[in-house]
Amino acid sequence: MNLNTRFLGLFTALLFAILQSCSPTSSNDPQVTITEFEEIRAAQPEAIIIDVRTPAEYNSGTIEGANNINVLDDSFVPKVSTLDKNQTVMVFCKSGGRSAKAKAQLQELGFTNVVDLEGGIKGWKAADKKVVKP
Repeated sequence: MNLNTRFLGLFTALLFAILQSCSPTSSNDPQVTITEFEEIRAAQPEAIIIDVRTPAEYNSGTIEGANNINVLDDSFVPKVSTLDKNQTVMVFCKSGGRSAKAKAQLQELGFTNVVDLEGGIKGWKAADKKVVKP
């Protein structure tokens, strides 16, 4: 094996290792089911619940106890940065896309326990769970 081939192999392995270490593996964690979400909430009543949808969506109905912090708003990071990073944070949106983004951002900010509701408020409603007007 010549020097260039060995260098290329070593370079490729190093690049792969760097890319793996930079990717947030915990943001790939699966979302939790409605049952799991309820169990976590019951076991940890101090958990912070965040509806990451727009204020209009939030005002149309949300999960009881949820605070509205819109993940698409520029104020999302400053607002969540004031929260306790060691506290369980439970996020949801309409169907799961924005909450996955919010979960990844929270984890990048150092939050250690972020739970993302599978199916969002649509799934919650489909399961006939209670929705409240804020």
